[in-house]
Order: sequence, then C-alpha cells, then structure tokens
Amino acid sequence: MSFFTENFLNARRQELLRAVVRFQYQIGGVWRDGEINDKQVIGTNVVVFVNVPSFGVNDKITAVRVLDRNDALAGQQTISLTRGTLNSALLRFTFPLIEES
Repeated sequence: MSFFTENFLNARRQELLRAVVRFQYQIGGVWRDGEINDKQVIGTNVVVFVNVPSFGVNDKITAVRVLDRNDALAGQQTISLTRGTLNSALLRFTFPLIEES
C-alpha cells in the first residue's frame, strides 16, 4: 500500500519538470548545452527531449548531465554515442517518479 497520494506525486512531478532547466552533453571533454525541444509529464514519468546539433565532423558524446534552475548538478551519466558528420542527436531523458508499494 502506498503512503503518498497520487495528487501529491503529480505535484512533485510538475515541480521536477520546472526545476530541471539545463541539459548538457560532453564531447571531447567539453560540456555544451543542448536545446530542450519538449518537457512534459507522461504518466508517472518526467520526460524531456533535448536536441544535440551536428558539428559537421565525426564525434562521440561521452556523458550527459542535468542542471537545475539554480545551476546545481541534478545528475549525470557516462554514455557512448558515436555520430557521423551529418548526424544530429535527439536525447530522451525519462525520470520516473513513483512510490514503490
């Protein structure tokens, strides 16, 4: 049986959606800002789509991170995404916010 009400959890999802405002990716040791295409709550998930443009060269995205509205690090993860000269990337961040029963 869950402790928190669904209304309370929905409000926390909306808060998280508003709090995460900067999504960055790392190429060659340099952090760059991605462009947020869409942010929404889908069911129990906070979902954000971030565009990463092509720089016209082969490259590799080695990490992603999320910063909040106070520019504090919310989280980060190492990844390995190799791109060709013409490939942009659309990153999907999904943050489930649920209470385990």
